[in-house]
Amino acid sequence: MLSISRTHTLALLAVTMAGCGLSQDLIFEVPPAPDYTDLDNWAGHGEKLDITDSIFVSTPRTFGIPVFYVYPTVHFPDKGGSWNADSYAEEVRERTHYAVKMQSSAFNVAGPVYAPYYRQAAYQVYNVAPNTTTANAYMLAYNDVRTAFNQFLLDIGPDVPFVLASHSQGTDHLERLIRNEFDKELQERLIVAYLVGMPVDRENMPAPLCEYPLQTGCFVSWRTFHKSANLPQSTATVGVVNPLSWNTATDEVPAEENPGAVVFEKDGVLPGLIGAQIQDGVIIANRPKFKGSWLIQTKDYHRGDINLYYLSIRENLRARLENLEQQR
Repeated sequence: MLSISRTHTLALLAVTMAGCGLSQDLIFEVPPAPDYTDLDNWAGHGEKLDITDSIFVSTPRTFGIPVFYVYPTVHFPDKGGSWNADSYAEEVRERTHYAVKMQSSAFNVAGPVYAPYYRQAAYQVYNVAPNTTTANAYMLAYNDVRTAFNQFLLDIGPDVPFVLASHSQGTDHLERLIRNEFDKELQERLIVAYLVGMPVDRENMPAPLCEYPLQTGCFVSWRTFHKSANLPQSTATVGVVNPLSWNTATDEVPAEENPGAVVFEKDGVLPGLIGAQIQDGVIIANRPKFKGSWLIQTKDYHRGDINLYYLSIRENLRARLENLEQQR
C-alpha cells in the first residue's frame, strides 16, 4: 500500500484541490476493462481482508451489512496522458489505496466494504467545458461503477440490504446509478446513501433526502467550505445534511460537538476539529486547526469532506443500523 507522509498528505490537501498546472492535452484511449468476478479488481471486498478493513477507532460490533463505496478522483495525468485511468496500473492502484483506506473505513462499522477499482475520468474533466471527449471519459467510468455494482448485488445475494458511500467523482457516478438503475426493489434494500462532495439534486432522486438522524431509505450529502469562501452557486433543490446534527436545520453545530476527525493515519481521531453549518446548499465552517494545518491555504475543504467528520459519520451509521434492528 502507498505510504504517504504527513507532508505529502498536506500537499495533497493544499494543492490538488485546485488542480494547478495540470495539462488538458490528454488523449482518449480505452484501458482494459476490469473483470469484477476477479477479486483482484476490488480494492475492498467482503471475501478478503484488505485496506477497507482498517480501523482508526475501536468497534464493539459490526452489523454484517455490506457497503458499496466509490472513491474520489485520484487520476491526475500529465500532458499526453489518458482521459481515463488504467485500473490495472500499479501506480493508479497505489494512489487509490490511500483514499480508500482513509474514507471507506468510516463506513466499515456497517459490515464489509466493497470498493471496485474503476477506469475513472481524469481530474481535468472538471476544468474544461463539457464536450464529447469528457462525456465519453465520464461514461466509461460510470459504466465500470454500474458493472461493479451489479456484481456486488450478485455477491451479496438477493434481498440483502446495503449501504452506499462515495466522495467527489464517486458521488457523481452513484447519483447517476440511483437515478437510472434503482427500481422499487433496490430502493427498498437501500438503508442509506452517503453521497458526499458533489451537489445532488434531491428532486431528481428516487430516494428522499435524510431529514433526521435515524431515517433510512434516504441519502445524505454535503460539501464543506470555509465561512469566508466564495461559495459555489447552488439551486434550492441541492440536498444538504449537516454531518454533525444529521438534519437539515441551518443552526450552527460547534466544533466541540464533533466527536472526531481523521486527518493522518498515525494521529488517530482528533476530536473538536471543526464545526458545521448549512448555508446556501453547502456546509460552512471555521478553519480546522491541527499540527501543520497552516499549509492548507484553500477555503474549499473538499478533500476533507469525509475525514473532517469521520467519527460522526461512523456513529451516525451505527445509530441508523441499531434503530433499524430494533424496528424489525
